[in-house]
Amino acid sequence: MVFKQSFRERVTSKSYLLTTFALIMISIFAISLPSILENFSAPKEEVVVILNTSDIEAAELEQQLSAWRWKEGTATQMSEYKKDAEEGKILGLYVIDQTSSNYSVNYFSKTNDVELNSELSMYLQTKNVQKIALNNGLSEADQQALFVPVTMEKGDFTAENEVSVFVTYLMLMFILMAIMMYGTTIATGVASEKASRVMEVMVTKVNPLSMIFGKIFGIALASLVQFTAFFGGVALYLKSGLVEPAESLGNFELNLSALTVEHCVYFFIFFLLGYLLYASLYAVFGSMVSRPEELNGTTMPISILLMASAFSGILFVMDDPTSALSKFLALFPFTSPFNMIILVMKDAASLFEITISIGLLVITTFVFGYFAAKIYPKGILHFGENLKLRQLIMRKS
Repeated sequence: MVFKQSFRERVTSKSYLLTTFALIMISIFAISLPSILENFSAPKEEVVVILNTSDIEAAELEQQLSAWRWKEGTATQMSEYKKDAEEGKILGLYVIDQTSSNYSVNYFSKTNDVELNSELSMYLQTKNVQKIALNNGLSEADQQALFVPVTMEKGDFTAENEVSVFVTYLMLMFILMAIMMYGTTIATGVASEKASRVMEVMVTKVNPLSMIFGKIFGIALASLVQFTAFFGGVALYLKSGLVEPAESLGNFELNLSALTVEHCVYFFIFFLLGYLLYASLYAVFGSMVSRPEELNGTTMPISILLMASAFSGILFVMDDPTSALSKFLALFPFTSPFNMIILVMKDAASLFEITISIGLLVITTFVFGYFAAKIYPKGILHFGENLKLRQLIMRKS
């Protein structure tokens, strides 16, 4: 009954529905942003060129220097083109002449586009080398060899089968924010129940362990429904083919193809167990206050512990996942939901270590859950001045 009530209250609340919808829409927008920006990118700027040479055409410039829109002009209209360039109506006027040894360019541009000047200069230099090679009787193969570009390939910091650091960061932040959000919901619900006279009857008639875990599991199921809707909505959008997901976000590599089913399963396990562990603490601290407005100060130690656990992975485990400190943080129950995920994503944890970490986390969760169930009724039945944790433990039922 407690489980059903907690689940129903959560999934039917307006904030829950709005949050789910907002998460889906924000994610879809973030995925679509590169395509949107590409569609709204500035049009190509126009460049007028006057060709005083027979071996270069405007169409060839359009093909080779495609970042700009090329228009061939005549010498009789040069004064008009100069005026347009001065007023910024065109990017520039370029007059290309042919000399005995090379090409020469005289240009008029208000902005003095360095990239355009450099590209045009390299193109004309290549054209001149090609002409000299032809005049000296070089074979076609030798001519082509002159213009073979130097191979330059950007190396990836992350191997193809390794989850990128940025994706791991996102996972850690996801676990942190989700536990804090749903844990605060539990603490708020417990604090609010003090205003209900029904609770005074329930704590004497219902097993406290059933009460506290019914509430925790109810909200846990609501969170899983929300995550399923979120990931399902994003997956369907990507599957539709309306947009091609970006391989990077700014300077950060995404490399989502490296994520396997095994990674996702372990992520789900450690997130769920971490939530259950911290949810027990939130329930205890929620029963210590008299009003929901006083929760921020009371639950601050849990928030600090959560953030310290998450950032310990970023500061220590991410750079050296095989160190003794990293192994300890991945096994210690309060930090393992964050740090074992890093080891799993970096393939730095054995199956034995993962099993030990999960076992310790399960045992600790039930120990703290049992402890929470013992002192939970004491806090619910207390009104007036806020209790401290020591007082709550020593208080008689």
